Amino acid sequence: MQRGPIPNLGEAQRSRIRITLTLLDEALVKFQEWAQGREVHSVLYHEANNLDPERRPQLSADIAAIRDIVQELRDSLHLEASPLDVAKTILGHCYLLWVDVTEMTGKYLRGFGEPPPELIDYLDPRAHQILRYLDHIKELLTPGP
Repeated sequence: MQRGPIPNLGEAQRSRIRITLTLLDEALVKFQEWAQGREVHSVLYHEANNLDPERRPQLSADIAAIRDIVQELRDSLHLEASPLDVAKTILGHCYLLWVDVTEMTGKYLRGFGEPPPELIDYLDPRAHQILRYLDHIKELLTPGP
């Protein structure tokens, strides 16, 4: 079955190319946002957008050129876009973060030396509160029966 201009392209090869180009495309979205001046400021996470304003248009032009190539490859190799399931992505992050937050409690901090009791008394209830919120987010996003 020939699906594009390359007659011997196997499904595994097509899949690998699609995955790589999808990751590239996702990165280009971030690059473009930064080229447009994006600078996120949250509680403990801050972006310092130090991109030279004179070079931002050049960066945007390179991003557009790469996207043109990606689009050409998509069309000629008949690659299909895969929608990103945001709910599943958030769920995945919640499960991963749940482990990290749990390991922030006194029981696990002992692996780095005995933490002060005041720290455990202060930190553990807040970590458990965060875990409850993460659990609630998982409940919100898990499809029902």
